[in-house]
Amino acid sequence: MSTEPWRYSWRIAGPSVAVLLLLAFGLYHETVLYLVRLWNQLEIGEYAHGYLVLAISAYLILRQRRALSALMPCPNAWALLAVLTASLLWMLAALVDVQMLQTVGLLLLVLAIVWTVLGNRVTWALLFPLLFIGFAIPIWFPLSPVLQDVTADVVFGVIRLLGVPALRQENVIVLSAGSLSVEEACSGLRYLLAALTLGTLYAYLNYKTFRARLVVVLIAAAAAVLANMLRVFIVVYLAYATDMQHPLVDDHLTLGWYLFGGLVVILLFIDARLQRHLQPVEPDSPVDENKTLPAACTKARFKYLLVMVAGAALLSAGPAAVYRVHHQSHPETGPIELVLPSGAGAWTGPVASDDDWMPEYHGAITRKQAYQKESERLILYIGYYPVQKQGEEVINDLNQISNKPVWQTRYPRARLQQAGDQPVLEQLLEKGGGAKRLVWYWYRVAGRHTTNKYEAKALQVLGLVTGKPQAAVVAVATDAGDDTGHARSVLREFLATMETPLVE
Repeated sequence: MSTEPWRYSWRIAGPSVAVLLLLAFGLYHETVLYLVRLWNQLEIGEYAHGYLVLAISAYLILRQRRALSALMPCPNAWALLAVLTASLLWMLAALVDVQMLQTVGLLLLVLAIVWTVLGNRVTWALLFPLLFIGFAIPIWFPLSPVLQDVTADVVFGVIRLLGVPALRQENVIVLSAGSLSVEEACSGLRYLLAALTLGTLYAYLNYKTFRARLVVVLIAAAAAVLANMLRVFIVVYLAYATDMQHPLVDDHLTLGWYLFGGLVVILLFIDARLQRHLQPVEPDSPVDENKTLPAACTKARFKYLLVMVAGAALLSAGPAAVYRVHHQSHPETGPIELVLPSGAGAWTGPVASDDDWMPEYHGAITRKQAYQKESERLILYIGYYPVQKQGEEVINDLNQISNKPVWQTRYPRARLQQAGDQPVLEQLLEKGGGAKRLVWYWYRVAGRHTTNKYEAKALQVLGLVTGKPQAAVVAVATDAGDDTGHARSVLREFLATMETPLVE
C-alpha cells in the first residue's frame, strides 16, 4: 500500500493541531497566565510542579511516537461539539470569575482540539498524556478542607490515646503550654498531589491493567495522607514534650517532605521485591516496516479545512461572549447611596457607628450603622454591587467578613445557622483584650438569598441573563462575650423584627 496518503495526512494534521492550540492559548490567555503564575509559586504553592507535569506529558507523547506513526489521523467533525461545549464551560466560569473551572475548560479545549483534528484512534492513544496535565491545574483545592478536618480528627484522637492532656476547639489543638492550629496549609494537599502525580505515572509506565494501576495510585495517595498525619502528630507531640520550644513547632514543612520521601522509597522497594516479578514489563514491540498501513482518510483535504474554520469559530465563541458581557453598556444611575432600613419594634436606629469592625468586600458600595434595643446594641453592614465584574464581585477569595488586623476569625470555616426560615453563615470574631463578636451574614444575588458561594456564582450568571446583575453581602453583628447563645438570640430576634431581606 502506498504511504503517500498516510504521510500527507500527518503532514497536515500536525500543523492544524498546532495552529488551533496556539489560537486557543491566545484567546484564553488570561487562563494561561493564571496557570503560569500558579506554577511560579515555587516555595508556597501546591502547584509548583506544573512545569514538570507538562514536561512529563510531552515525554509520554514522544514515547508513543512509534505507535502513533502506525495510526492514520483523520478529522472528526462531530468532535466540534466538544470544542463548543468546552468553550461554553470556560465562558460560564469566566463570567463568574471561577478560575478553577476556567482551567478545566482550557484542558477540555485541548482534548477537544486534538479529538477534532486527529480523530478517535489517535486521541485515544494520547488520552492519558493529555489528562495527566490535570495534575497541574487547580482542580484539587476542594480536597484541602476535607483533608484538614480528617488530619485534625486523627491527630487529636491519637494524642488523647497516648494520654496527652489536650483540648480541641475546631481545628485548634490546645496544649498546656500553648495551642497549635491545623490550618489548610497543614492539610497535606501538596503531599497528596505529589503522590498522585508520581503514583499515576509509575502505575502507567509499569502496569498494564486498570485494576493494578488503580491499586498503585490508591496506595500512593494513602501513603501521602498518612505521612502528613504523622508529620502533624510529631509536631504536636514535640510541642507537648518541650513546652512549645522544639524548632519543628515553628518550622515543620521540611519534616513532611522527609517523611513523604521515606514512604515513597519504602513503597518502591516493596513493589520491586514483590510485584515486578509478577507482572514483567514487556518492551515495546518493534515496528514492522511491512505492516499494512491504515486506510486512508477519505476527503482529507475537505475535512481538515472544515475543522480548521469551524474550530477557530467555535474557539472564539466563549471569549467573544465574555468580552461582550464585560463591555456592555449599563445605564448611568449616578452615585449610589445606601439607605439602611429604620428600626422596627423595640429596635431604634440606624445611627452612625464608629465601631472598628469593618468587613472587606472589594469594589462594593458599603454602609454600616448601629441599632439599639435597651442594653442590646447591634451593627448592620451591607456591601452592595450594582454590577459584578472581575475583581469586584461578592464571592471573591480576597473578600472577608472581618478586618483581620483588628478582628480575627475563630471558626476555621463559617458555620451554618437558621434565622427563621432563612439560613445564614455564622462567624465568631475576637480581638486583643478578649473582646468577642458574633456575626451572621448571607448573600443576596439576582434577588435571591443564599449562603452557598457556588450557588451565588450560579446566580450571578442568572442575573446577567435576566437583567438582575445586582449582588450584596448583608451582615449583622453583636458583642458575644462568653455567651454566644444569647448573642444568637439577639441576632435572630433582630432579623425576625426587621423582616429580612434587608436589601433587594
